[in-house]
Amino acid sequence: MNRLFNTLQKRLFLTHMLVALAVLLLASLILLALQAPLRTEAMLRRMSEGLQPTVTLARSNFATLLLTGNNEAEERFLNYLRSQAAAQEARILLVLEPEGTIVFDSEERLQGERWQPAEARAFEPPLRRMRGAAMNLSGQVTRGVVALENTNWHYVSTLLLPLRRNDLTLVMLKPQPPPLRALVEPIMELPQGLLMGGLLTLAAAIFLLSRWTASALTRSLAPLMAGTRALADGDLSYRVDVSRVSLAEAHALAASFNQMADRVQQTQQAQRDFVANVSHDLKTPLTSILGYSQALLDGAAATPEAQQRAALVIHQEAQRLSQLVEEVIDLARLEGSQLHLHLQSVDPNEIGAEMMESFRPQAEVAQIALEWRPSPSCPQITADASRLRRALANLLDNAIKHTPAGGSVLLAVEHLANSQEVQFSVRDNGPGIPEAERERIWERFYRLDRARTAGGSGLGLAIVKEIVEAHGGTVGVENLADGSRFWIRLPCGETKALSTQGGKAQRT
Repeated sequence: MNRLFNTLQKRLFLTHMLVALAVLLLASLILLALQAPLRTEAMLRRMSEGLQPTVTLARSNFATLLLTGNNEAEERFLNYLRSQAAAQEARILLVLEPEGTIVFDSEERLQGERWQPAEARAFEPPLRRMRGAAMNLSGQVTRGVVALENTNWHYVSTLLLPLRRNDLTLVMLKPQPPPLRALVEPIMELPQGLLMGGLLTLAAAIFLLSRWTASALTRSLAPLMAGTRALADGDLSYRVDVSRVSLAEAHALAASFNQMADRVQQTQQAQRDFVANVSHDLKTPLTSILGYSQALLDGAAATPEAQQRAALVIHQEAQRLSQLVEEVIDLARLEGSQLHLHLQSVDPNEIGAEMMESFRPQAEVAQIALEWRPSPSCPQITADASRLRRALANLLDNAIKHTPAGGSVLLAVEHLANSQEVQFSVRDNGPGIPEAERERIWERFYRLDRARTAGGSGLGLAIVKEIVEAHGGTVGVENLADGSRFWIRLPCGETKALSTQGGKAQRT
């Protein structure tokens, strides 16, 4: 079965065919249900029309013989009734009224039984013009439903002959068809050529529709399949031409594919940059460590001052290597959802003042003025104080490194009442951020060329972004006339901070 319907076109054809058949079946059931009274009425009219020639013949040819008790004439008349019943696929009874005794049954089973119809009402059949004598049965025909032999029958009846003591009534009956037969009979009554032609036309229409749908879908998916093969082969520059995609869903899928390819290419490029940057960052301190340690081993640093200098350089470069390794480990924890936040109520102004005191010596050595602007009315926030200090430290360290001597760095705290957030902003007097780099500077391992001279690892801003987003906050940057301004925004209260994305949050 899977091999038989292993293509999209075959499955669409089967699905469309099943749906079409189900719709046709449902429509047929509804139509037959609505037409059931009309079909019953038409059947009764045809039965009443069948009464007319029988009554006409009996009154004109057999009436005198029947009244005189001519057995041969009676047998001919009964045979005539049997032939009429067979010709009209009906059942004919002769009933003596008013006793209701059945004296004749075309199927020879009800003679002597009583005729007890459940209901009877007058029925006026349409007039029929007969050759010879014309007979009008208006007002003489009754109709109804009767239960005979555990079956419901529709019947029409009329007075055939008035006898000496009784009246002889002619009754014609047809069984009420079961639901399945009522469904099949109208279909079977259709001409076979028309029925087969309709089915073949339906199958052809469904085939063309399924082929058109499958072709449109495969044409839209073909560029995507080519793109996945290209990516698998290492061609990260392949992009799907969305103008060749006609279906809206496939168009959205193609756009998502292109976004994914862009992201993969950017990530791979960032990893290449990281390898190059980290190689540079590792090579410089390792070269210094090897050089000064070799000088100590060879005795080149013979004086106490030279030995002290060599030990200091080795210690400083080892600290640089340790800091680089810690940043890589921290970022891995942040991105791997292994960060545990110890949340507590924090005063933003207090955190800002602590960071100012911590970075004031570094700013003085770099000959940079460190400015502080607290918020006059700032609410408490729920945050991990140590992680928040780490994020602010990365921003301040970058600002000091990229601000020339004689410049200034401003740390400000603001309460954004409209959005119910607290904003920390760090403004510097550096060269600013190129417009094309604003989004990429938050990527891990990404560095601007100017950052390499400052000894950055390309992880600082990525760590800031992960920490802030773990608190339910946002980050951003904007260029000013004399530098740039980085900001982080954290929500007031506890709701967003307690639903972190970077790991588990614990209230302390």
